[in-house]
Amino acid sequence: MRTKDETKVQIILHTALKMVARVGLAGLKMSDLAKEAGVATGTVYLYFEDKNQLIYELYQHLMHHSTHDLTRSLSETDPLKVKIKKTARNYLDDTINNPEHGAFLEQYFRSPYFRKEDSTHPDEKITMQPVYQLIMEGQHQGLIKEADPAWLVTLICGMLNEVAKVAVYSQKSVSAAEWELTFGVLWDGIKS
Repeated sequence: MRTKDETKVQIILHTALKMVARVGLAGLKMSDLAKEAGVATGTVYLYFEDKNQLIYELYQHLMHHSTHDLTRSLSETDPLKVKIKKTARNYLDDTINNPEHGAFLEQYFRSPYFRKEDSTHPDEKITMQPVYQLIMEGQHQGLIKEADPAWLVTLICGMLNEVAKVAVYSQKSVSAAEWELTFGVLWDGIKS
């Protein structure tokens, strides 16, 4: 059995992500993907059994990618509110800088490719673990509302996703004043 060439896998996934942002999940054709990625169609099928597997692997790839930058610049000595603010800003910046990720995920969760077990899959929980941990820490300290942490994370991410869309579509960065307002509304919504 041949071993996977991880470089080719990454090229295929990266190309698929860009194509989905441009043509949508329904418009993604394996032959077009191969051509745009600069590989033979057979190569795509060598690494991905079919379009369903490719899309699921792309979802998994994005879930793992998300974890890396969420907690950058956090310090153990930061107060909880500062940790949440930094994590939220990291999430916002990543969403603005990688709009194709949001485009893919938005389509994926509304498509027949999405499987209910994906939303409860351990990999997704691991991806958002730093955020869940901060919410639960805040609840333990009495600083955050007693509510399902997953629900609070959904509300936080939803708000930040919408702010990111405005920034991307308007091609304007989020100013310091806009960020302070955004985080103030976010914090007021989750604090006890």
